[in-house]
Amino acid sequence: MCVIAAVYAALTVAFGPISYGPIQFRIPEALKSLVIWRPHLVAAFVLGNFLSNITSPQAGIWELAFMPLANLAGAWLCFAIGRRFEWAGAAAYAVVIAAAVALMLSVLLDVPFAVLFPPLLLSEVVLIVGGVPIMARIHRAVEERERRAGAGS
Repeated sequence: MCVIAAVYAALTVAFGPISYGPIQFRIPEALKSLVIWRPHLVAAFVLGNFLSNITSPQAGIWELAFMPLANLAGAWLCFAIGRRFEWAGAAAYAVVIAAAVALMLSVLLDVPFAVLFPPLLLSEVVLIVGGVPIMARIHRAVEERERRAGAGS
């Protein structure tokens, strides 16, 4: 769990110029669909979001409390829906995060929510929903490795 949180935070900070602001494209968002198969990682995305937001230009209560809570809600919804319909679970996570970021930035930057939400939703859908096939492969590989390790004991 801590490894995923650290990877999420490190990649967000590493891609800083595109990770923050009204038009953001957080590359590690692609990892988020992992919660469909590995619900214990919900906490990783809450923690990873908190850690990455420490360096945000908008760091404050919105970034350090509201957004981690939005990730908790989005990740839980992703798992709850995604265990039956993977793509729908990932899409729900994308909607929750895009709406939360748009709300936060509309308050902080005094920009209308309706202007911010569409491009944020597009980036979240591309990354979270687009990450489903890659994360499914990663999940299967980890599961196979765990199975082999269990059989070898």
